[in-house]
Amino acid sequence: VSAWLLLLVWLAELAALAGAGAVASSLAAAGLALFVAFALLRASRHIQLLFALIAGAATLMALWIGRPGLLLTGFERAQIFGAFFPAVLLLRATAEVSPRLAQMQEGVGALSLAQSRGWTMYGAHGLGAVLNVGAMAVLAPVVMRGADETRRLQLAQSAAHGIAAAIMWSPFFVALAFTSQLVPQAPLWQSMLIGLGAGLMGLALSHRMFMPELPLLALLQALVHLRPLLLPMGVMIGCVLACTVLWHMSGLQAVAVVLPLLCALYLAGRGAPAARSAWRRAFDSFGRLADELLIVVGAMLLGAVVAALPPVVALAGSMSPSALTGVPLIVTMVVVLVALGQLGLHPMVGVSIFVPVFASGAFGISPPLLVAAAVFSWGLSASVAIWTLPVAVAATSFNVPVARLYTRRALIFMLVLGVLGLTYFALVNTWLVVRTVG
Repeated sequence: VSAWLLLLVWLAELAALAGAGAVASSLAAAGLALFVAFALLRASRHIQLLFALIAGAATLMALWIGRPGLLLTGFERAQIFGAFFPAVLLLRATAEVSPRLAQMQEGVGALSLAQSRGWTMYGAHGLGAVLNVGAMAVLAPVVMRGADETRRLQLAQSAAHGIAAAIMWSPFFVALAFTSQLVPQAPLWQSMLIGLGAGLMGLALSHRMFMPELPLLALLQALVHLRPLLLPMGVMIGCVLACTVLWHMSGLQAVAVVLPLLCALYLAGRGAPAARSAWRRAFDSFGRLADELLIVVGAMLLGAVVAALPPVVALAGSMSPSALTGVPLIVTMVVVLVALGQLGLHPMVGVSIFVPVFASGAFGISPPLLVAAAVFSWGLSASVAIWTLPVAVAATSFNVPVARLYTRRALIFMLVLGVLGLTYFALVNTWLVVRTVG
């Protein structure tokens, strides 16, 4: 039932984007409400409790200021995720039936340990930029053949770092899609470009700290096996960016529209058996989607209410770049979000509180930089925290205890990357603000 409901929401949202109007939007809202009700019964205990706390707090605050309609506003903002998630799941299912994955995996068994780590990290980054954490399920069975636990542990850590770096810029991750939805004045391509710089720093630091013995030539020899990814990734990312620039769609809308069209075109060329297999895989995954949408809906409710609280509105109206510059706020936001992430709080909750507030006033933070910094904190936390999806899936995919990924060296990596990232964001923000004022 949940799978059919999500399919209904997906189609209704696409119809609304195509101009079908209020009827399609109302149908999507009704379907999403029912899906959320069923998701509450199927979600993990931690997410059930978190959603109850978030939604309860949002409701109490909305009633306190006498504006219960804000809850509806937040729910309406969450509706587009009913089209975003199915589109990403369809893409993942389409990739799983593609022969390009088999081509990518050829020759990997002959790589050295250092090359295997490099191939895993950069492969997880490239494939994960499109397939999210599902990339590790593709990479792990190939690269860990015959590997002992020590080697599997190293490969798992490399995969987690690759995925975390992809979170920082890829529009196919919920991190950038969600955060950009909170700052509609920030062009998606600018946030992606800024985030890509942070992601590349993460890859370079991980390479330097964990694979210093891997020379450039040996790395390039390993990365040749990732060549089948280049064309499809370039086409998908290019089409998404084109929609945001030419038709002024949000990142979420562009992903929801572009991915189904590209998948349909590709599957039409592969034939009916491949198309049926991909659709069955995607539809089955619709019914298992519970935790993610609950967190999205709860965070959207909270974000809509917090941004309208009288103290927040008054603060945003009274602040100016001269009174409080953007850099200290960026540092505070990133540090707090990463710290809360280490304690188990989903980054989406913190982002839904900080970002609308900082986006609502003259805080001296460039809008695309605000989005990129929030997404950076999301990815930075996900590189280490054992209850985040990238680390948990890496442990499962490579068959190692998840607690063993939480090491002193991993924490040093997170701290060093945090300092480098904050320095980078401070410089970029200063340049963007001066350029805007000029």
